[in-house]
Amino acid sequence: MNNPPWSAEFASLKSDCANDIVDLFDDYPEPVVYEAMSELLRREMRDQFAGAFAESHE
Repeated sequence: MNNPPWSAEFASLKSDCANDIVDLFDDYPEPVVYEAMSELLRREMRDQFAGAFAESHE
C-alpha cells in the first residue's frame, strides 16, 4: 500500500512540532506548557465545531 502524498509533509511537521514542544519545556514549567497547549486545542476544536455547525445549518 502506498503512503498518501501528504504523509511525508505531515511527518516533517509532526517532527517540527515535537521539537518546538521540547523547547517550550526547556523554557517554561510543565504546567504552563500543558495549560497553553490545552487552551490552543480547546480553541481549535471550538472553531472547527462552530464551522461544521454553521455548515450543517445553512
